[in-house]
Amino acid sequence: MEEVLNFGSEYFTDGLLMFTVRSVLLYIFGLVVTKMITRAANAESVRRGENAKTPIQFIGKVANSVIWAIVVFLILNDVKFLAGIGKAVLGATSLIAIVVTFAAQEAFSNLVAGFFLALYQPFRLGDLIKLSEKDINGTVEQITLRHTVIRTYDGTQVVIPNSIMNSQIVENKRTDTNLFSRQIIVSVSYDTDIDFAREVLIKAVSETEGFVDPRTAEEIKNGQPPVSVVVNDFLDSGIELRFRVSTRTSAEHYAFNGAVRESVLKAFRENGIEIPYPTRTVKLDK
Repeated sequence: MEEVLNFGSEYFTDGLLMFTVRSVLLYIFGLVVTKMITRAANAESVRRGENAKTPIQFIGKVANSVIWAIVVFLILNDVKFLAGIGKAVLGATSLIAIVVTFAAQEAFSNLVAGFFLALYQPFRLGDLIKLSEKDINGTVEQITLRHTVIRTYDGTQVVIPNSIMNSQIVENKRTDTNLFSRQIIVSVSYDTDIDFAREVLIKAVSETEGFVDPRTAEEIKNGQPPVSVVVNDFLDSGIELRFRVSTRTSAEHYAFNGAVRESVLKAFRENGIEIPYPTRTVKLDK
């Protein structure tokens, strides 16, 4: 029995058998504690509301990473030729040295950037954002210690390091009304009755399936139309009209915008309203 217990003692503290038992117990410990932290973070984010969801989940991920780091170091400490590494990392002086070393590395800069993103929340999970410099539009799906995941309109995932997200100009399309809004522009010919075109456009948009009325109760009471249509510009070929449409979620936004354009096109055709386009007349000398 003693031979079994001492087997591998030249490589592992107290032998291979005890090393295996301790490693399994430490793994179970890490698994249980991280699951408890995750559940507590999810429950707390639900209790505190949507605004607290991002920072709480970020803190939970940091805590889980610390727990697994401790488990790994404790396991390494039972391996004789790696024991020095485990003790050095767990030592206060060496830990400070490691943090200082990481501070100059990209991984640590991403961690710091992720912390500030979670703290100040320029965007939250589920927000529709735009990174103009990178030409990226999409919904924030995940904010981890290292990166932010954005789901684009095409359904693909874009993984962006937090250090880049923290240095970019980010347009957040979330509004105080929790609606996702976007401007749509359409042109009409110069001989069009603008008031009539506005009526047709408002009716077409408001009757499109999925339309969300963005007006407040006071605006409805004051008779403000459900869609605000303004003359945006005078073009060479026609008059440019601009209006804004809204949806409840960013997922509905892309499909609804297409449906609105189709509704407006059909309504203009039915009412004889021309959508102009540039033309060029070429005269050929005989």
